Amino acid sequence: MNSCTLGLDIGTRSIGWALLKTGKQPSIVGIGVRVFPEGVDRDTKGLEKSKNTTRREARGSRRIKYRRNQRRDKLVKILQSAGLFPNDKEILNDLFQKDPYKLRAAGLDDKLELYEFGRVLFHINQRRGFKSNRKTDKSKEDGLIAMAVGELQKKIKKEKCRTLGEYFAKIDPEEIRIRDHYTYRSMYEEEFDKLWNKQTEFYPKVLTEDLRKKIRDKIIFFQRPLKPTDDLIGNCELETGEKRCPRGDWYARRFRLLQDVNNLKICNPDGSIKTLTKEQRKVLLDELSKIKEIKFTSIRKKMGLLETQKFNAEYEVNEKGKKNEKIKGDIFNVMMQNKKIFGPKAWDSKDEEEKIKLNNWLVELDDDELAEKFKNEYELTKDKIDNIRMITLPQRYMSFSRMAIKKLLPLMEEGKRTDEALIAVYPERNKEIEITEGNELPLPKDLRNPIVNHALFEIRKVVNAIMREYGKPKKIKIEMARDVRGSARERREIHFKMLENEKHNKETRKRLIEDMNVRNPRRNDIIKYNLWDECAHTCPYTGKHISQTDLFGENPEFQIEHILPYSRSLDDSFMNKTLCCVKENRLKGNTTPYEYYSGDNEKFEQIMQRLNKTAMPYWKKKKFWQKEINTDKIIERELNDTRYICREVVKYLKQICKDVTGTRGKVTSELVYQWGFIKDRDDHRQHAIDAAVVGITSNMHLRQLGESKYSKEVIFDPPWPHFREELAEKVKHIDVSHRVRRKVSGALHEETAYGPTDQQDEKGQNLFVYRKRLEDLTGPMVAKIVDPVVRHIVRERLEKHNINPDKDKKIPKEVWSEPLYMKTTKSKKKVPIKKVRIQDVFNNMIMLEDKNGKPYRAVAPGNNHHIEIFEYKDKKGQNKRDGKVVTMYEAIQRSQRGEAVVCKDYQDGKKFICSLAINEMFMLESDIALENLFRVQKISQNGQVFLRFHTFSGDLKKEKAVSKVPNKLKGRKVTVDMLGRIHSAND
Repeated sequence: MNSCTLGLDIGTRSIGWALLKTGKQPSIVGIGVRVFPEGVDRDTKGLEKSKNTTRREARGSRRIKYRRNQRRDKLVKILQSAGLFPNDKEILNDLFQKDPYKLRAAGLDDKLELYEFGRVLFHINQRRGFKSNRKTDKSKEDGLIAMAVGELQKKIKKEKCRTLGEYFAKIDPEEIRIRDHYTYRSMYEEEFDKLWNKQTEFYPKVLTEDLRKKIRDKIIFFQRPLKPTDDLIGNCELETGEKRCPRGDWYARRFRLLQDVNNLKICNPDGSIKTLTKEQRKVLLDELSKIKEIKFTSIRKKMGLLETQKFNAEYEVNEKGKKNEKIKGDIFNVMMQNKKIFGPKAWDSKDEEEKIKLNNWLVELDDDELAEKFKNEYELTKDKIDNIRMITLPQRYMSFSRMAIKKLLPLMEEGKRTDEALIAVYPERNKEIEITEGNELPLPKDLRNPIVNHALFEIRKVVNAIMREYGKPKKIKIEMARDVRGSARERREIHFKMLENEKHNKETRKRLIEDMNVRNPRRNDIIKYNLWDECAHTCPYTGKHISQTDLFGENPEFQIEHILPYSRSLDDSFMNKTLCCVKENRLKGNTTPYEYYSGDNEKFEQIMQRLNKTAMPYWKKKKFWQKEINTDKIIERELNDTRYICREVVKYLKQICKDVTGTRGKVTSELVYQWGFIKDRDDHRQHAIDAAVVGITSNMHLRQLGESKYSKEVIFDPPWPHFREELAEKVKHIDVSHRVRRKVSGALHEETAYGPTDQQDEKGQNLFVYRKRLEDLTGPMVAKIVDPVVRHIVRERLEKHNINPDKDKKIPKEVWSEPLYMKTTKSKKKVPIKKVRIQDVFNNMIMLEDKNGKPYRAVAPGNNHHIEIFEYKDKKGQNKRDGKVVTMYEAIQRSQRGEAVVCKDYQDGKKFICSLAINEMFMLESDIALENLFRVQKISQNGQVFLRFHTFSGDLKKEKAVSKVPNKLKGRKVTVDMLGRIHSAND
């Protein structure tokens, strides 16, 4: 083990590292950056989604389609064998001309022909309705479906219809679209039974009970049982061998409710914070057991509190970035007490064991089993059972098992917080685990967090490579980016909060320009305006009105002020800033508001009253009456990040080094700035600078930072002489290591299907047709619309909006906000145009064949896997280079045939030079014969290779890439290892 400290800056897509030698002769031993893809994909709004989501959804759609077709074919086969469906195609075509809804209505009273009844059964099979499952996650769509079905059922009842089919038979499809209705599976089951019972009267020998069971239960309404997911349930953090408890469990719901109540505190206007009394807790718990949710305004009234007395939970935000306004009650008890199920008296008379049993039924049983239980044991009506099915218990799982929760609950019933109960019941939990140091990091455990899991595997590779080269470090210091260390919920909250702040700041910038005449607003101007708005244009300390000129004029009388002095709090956030009169700020100096004003009770009370009239959040106001600042504790907290994800990473790294700490990193950027580094956010090497600063930061540096940041008199010295120069020189020579993914898996082709036309254009190129939504049309596509009538109608709409498709490439989506219809005189019915068929030329298409080997569809190749570059001699005997682009489809085909994915032998005199895939590295020769390291960013179908400088990390849309065709691609392929060392590539 050497005496070095390893600094790590861990992000979602990169790891910066720096190995620092401290002591009498400090130096930077090694430094580098590793870049890798993020562990999740992003949707159009920037929210996380699993990398496998798109493929899983497509696979799910294929399975649904296959099973639907399989169910249809089974039904047709059994109907034909029973004489309910014709084999003759002409008879079948005539049968399908009949309105199935009219047949379904007639079949309730009259005799249908056997083929007609078969047509009815076939139609019910194709439209069998939505069946919800309480054991899967509930979505907003489920609620919308329930509302829509409820409205439909009211209409059916109003029209005095017995079944869904009878109601739809009365609707004019030209006026109301039948397919636009949501329906439940139970509605079809009920109709099936009524139709079958009636038609059995006419065909008792054909429509047997055995046939009914086969058709009804084994085909039309058959539902695959959900696959067991017990193996996916995580283990309890507290009890070995126990699985985590479902959130909908009786004990888990009580745990959550007590946790919310016990964490609740009353924030008084004078700054004091009080916990709830026993009486207040009892009032709230009693109320929450009777109601679905309760607003904080109602809680205040129940407890007899003032409007100015707020609860701490009111200052928290939910995952959408909005303030909490209420506390959730116990939905299970509330629903069971409802008259539509048991009623209050019947439910309250049941003992706890019976209530727990019923709760378990809702958690463990599917809908059919649940209905059977309540019907047999409690003789509940169908309507009451349907209401029970509508109960939405919390989904997913707790962190603890039922066994652990039952041990914690008695203490929580007494009013203990969760952390207090954990310390009392599980005192060993927070003790440091003895970890034996190994020679290398093993594979990390699954933290059920894709972003962190992905980063941990890269940490393992980087740290193991550092140890092989330099030996074990004596200390390791890590800083984790904000979007890595949080949970999925926290990251979602951060995402929405950032979007909200961006929107607010854009509006502020607009107001500054238009209303304040600030020509080029800077970040500081935006902060000033937001603080001005927050404090109601009044100085909190002096009560003086702050005018526009006083704040943004040439000689401003008011300035931004730290409520708690930065030198003592190290807090430079918006939450520690307000506006203050320049003179008053000088007098206040390095003291807190409480220290400076509390000696004058009248003046301090006036400040408190002014704060109550502002839009400041409670936690900011609280800083005004904060009595003391413990700078040592603040520094210790900055240098010791104890949040869950950081703790787990620290624990993982302790397997090779005992002294590992996670820093909070709030002041890293300040230290970087104070030590003279201007970081370029479009340069990957910034992460190496951060890693070096993280590794070298100590208590002394943070204390010096506080003293020097806002003082010109205090000089902030670097960690050692020439540190800036040494680090700058080291960073300048970093070769960034990019992770290469050459895995042969993924989408084989694009989603859009193209129809072959067997036609060619004047150049002999193949023509294909495909469908395009109106909203996705571009100008050049309009001329290629196949149907001349539709093309004319589309052009008319565009002309109406002053758009010339022959010149304008983009078509605003607002053009199609009003529906577009076909022009017809034969019928009053309006035929909407939603999609158009387009004919165009496409090359390199993949032809899909049916069972008989006949091409029926074409698809465009998906991503390109790599390009193979080879050299040959032209007719003049000169060396030329060309390339073959290999798509993912072709790469997978090669792999399945047992061939090499990269072909190196073309057997026609061509010499293989190299292959290039995304993120592989290339030393590109310039005109002056110098080599520069580039990363392959993209490979186009025509063989062009797009390269980016290895350090570039900015917006790809704003910066042009270097584009080279194989014959102009001068240089050599290389590899860059984990430590940034360049090696010649083997191919």
